[in-house]
Amino acid sequence: MSEIAYYPGCVSKATGREYDISTRSVARALGIELIELEDWSCCGATHVSNETISVALAARNLTQSELPVMSTCSICYSNLRTAIRRLEDNGLRTRVNSVLEREYKGAKVMHVVEMLSEHLPNVKLPVKLSGLKVSPYYGCLLTRPGNGIDSPEHPEVLEKLVRMLGAEPVESPLKMLCCGGPIFMPREGAALESAYHVLMSAKRAGADAIMAVCPLCHLMLDAKQGAIERRYGVDLRIPVLYVTQLAGIALGLGPDELALEMNSISPLPLLERVYQSVTAD
Repeated sequence: MSEIAYYPGCVSKATGREYDISTRSVARALGIELIELEDWSCCGATHVSNETISVALAARNLTQSELPVMSTCSICYSNLRTAIRRLEDNGLRTRVNSVLEREYKGAKVMHVVEMLSEHLPNVKLPVKLSGLKVSPYYGCLLTRPGNGIDSPEHPEVLEKLVRMLGAEPVESPLKMLCCGGPIFMPREGAALESAYHVLMSAKRAGADAIMAVCPLCHLMLDAKQGAIERRYGVDLRIPVLYVTQLAGIALGLGPDELALEMNSISPLPLLERVYQSVTAD
């Protein structure tokens, strides 16, 4: 059994608990032991404007394990990678290390998408998602900064993962548009408008579901979908599944193991359709 250090991040312990639950279930199914960082804290993203403090917060988490550190949140993933890049500056590294309990000596960060892409080809998937049209949603930060998981301008990693699961990726031209989450509190209307365009783009592309890789994106596209429907007078009802939930369905895991009942737009009718297709085959 391989081991990976697991950094769940703040949202996965709150509004994104289904992401945490499904991640742990999928990891077990793949024979991976997730070792949660013992004393993890905020990664320093989004609301920490001081660069040194933000980098120090990220470094504090990265010093807690010598294993590769896996994040499920694209914001955390981006911020941890940004910190690693900034800590190449010897002056900044010295200042940061002066306040850390453990010295930062370097680290490797990965996203759960990378874990799935590496390990899924090694197992036989009991449930093929044939005929399921999935819109992969990247959001702003999964591929940034560059030289990471995929091209910042023309990524394909999520489409490849959807095909790996037996489903059909549909092309949405707004798959990298911001979901509006970071500005929801000060500019709710603008945030909902951004999420509305993302959802409509996927619907027009013929998607049965959207695959999300970030808990803030999932919150905007799933939990806020009802508010968007009322605001714009549209009927969306598009299930938004975390990448680990979709992978878990293909691995034959049950709704409880994937916390599917916690999704605001129920994916259970979609799941029934998938299982009916499997039974028919």
